[in-house]
Amino acid sequence: MPRKNLINNLLFLFYLGFLLTAVAAFRAYSSIAIGLIVATSFYYNKITTGSWFNKALRNRLAICCSLFFLLQIIPLAYTDNLPVTWRHIEVKSALLFIPLCFFSNRYLNKARFHSLMKVYVFILVIIITWCLGVSFIKYQYHQAPIYVFFYHDLLSDLAHHAIQFSILVFAGLIFLLQETTQERYVVNKGIHFSLLTFLIGSMLLLSSKLVISFTLCSLAYYAVISLKKNVNTRWAIAWVAVAGIAISSIILFTKNPISYRFSDIMHNNMIVMEKKTFEPRFYLNGVAFRLLQWRFVKEIIQEHRAWVLGVTPAHAQPLLNQKYLEANMYAGHPGTPDHGYQGYNTHNQWLESFLQSGLIGLILFFCICFSMVAMAIQQKSRSLWAIVLLVLAYSFQEAVFETQYGLVVFLFLPLFFYFGEKEPEKQ
Repeated sequence: MPRKNLINNLLFLFYLGFLLTAVAAFRAYSSIAIGLIVATSFYYNKITTGSWFNKALRNRLAICCSLFFLLQIIPLAYTDNLPVTWRHIEVKSALLFIPLCFFSNRYLNKARFHSLMKVYVFILVIIITWCLGVSFIKYQYHQAPIYVFFYHDLLSDLAHHAIQFSILVFAGLIFLLQETTQERYVVNKGIHFSLLTFLIGSMLLLSSKLVISFTLCSLAYYAVISLKKNVNTRWAIAWVAVAGIAISSIILFTKNPISYRFSDIMHNNMIVMEKKTFEPRFYLNGVAFRLLQWRFVKEIIQEHRAWVLGVTPAHAQPLLNQKYLEANMYAGHPGTPDHGYQGYNTHNQWLESFLQSGLIGLILFFCICFSMVAMAIQQKSRSLWAIVLLVLAYSFQEAVFETQYGLVVFLFLPLFFYFGEKEPEKQ
């Protein structure tokens, strides 16, 4: 019994360490924390069930992730760029290890999830407050422009990706909303609603169009279900939701750094599908750039007849770079950190899977997404549905398997919320 309690405490500490390092962008420590969770999880399963391997490892999502990872190893047999291939394998190894954190044991449950998420929300608040403090110093004492409080600039000292961080914040926000409908609060009602308001404001500063849209929909949804339920705080939830939607609407429809990001997506989009070459100074917004990627990927696949197995992970980016040069797109300044569009991937995991691994990779990625949807259907959890739908939508605007944090956002959060709905084991 003392040994089991020790393992329980270690796993809680490792999960908490991972959440802290993920939010604070300590990338090396995040990887170490994942490894510690996996190793301890197998031992936990051994002392609780008598077996090293949990039956849950046969889960469809774990199998699909493993197959996608194995697909990355195949090019080792014929690649002419071994170092780059190995780097892709190292990054995508998270496809193996993140599912193992959860499916290798039955440690995580509702009680432990709630304890971890309460601390997680305070970690978010502390990190965001620190970023705001640094931005204020830059603005007040170093003549930085007002944009230092928004989007990537706000997180520049953490080297965080604003959209991925927004999804981490959204996870905390959706947890607080769900807790409110159950009349459970972090410390007390006052602090709970203060945290809720702070995270909504932070979401606006982070300026992710996708996540702000999901936040507004979530606020509206929880306001409606709270008014229908007989809970003591239903009017408080409704007021927070209405105020959040109203303030967001005012911000989005007036001139400011946030509304600019929304209005920017409406210009020069379809023209890129017809133009063969561009002036280097030609501006491509996010939508136009992603539309252009569809054309480039189709051309590359056709030219190399790589419909089945793709062009391999090692050759995908060089071939895209070649397309950028052929289209006379901005290529930066040689000898400086400015590389222009060189090095930009497809910004779409569906396209990236198809380009790197052909139809086989695309089908396996679809199976991963389908498995996540199946888990949400099975669990019937509002918060899990919100997270799954958000990360699936995000996979259409970012190649989530190309970075460690992309994989954390795409895999860890849905699995964390899925197992967070499990009832504790009967002793």
